[in-house]
Amino acid sequence: IKYDWLQAGDNCFYYYDTSDGKVYGQVYNLAHTKIWGAKLSNERLLGHYVSSDFAKKALTAYYDNENKTFLE
Repeated sequence: IKYDWLQAGDNCFYYYDTSDGKVYGQVYNLAHTKIWGAKLSNERLLGHYVSSDFAKKALTAYYDNENKTFLE
């Protein structure tokens, strides 16, 4: 699975699968403040962050961790 970011306006980014277009998460600005939120596609909130970069890192880290396997 390959993920990428799609910018939807100045205050919103979608994290999606490039093979099928499915959205896995969203990073958004809270009411034009300096606070950013990150949530999964099932509306589960990951948290609030001081910048869009931190919010994006939280979302990508969540899915990196979810996609890890321990096969040898």
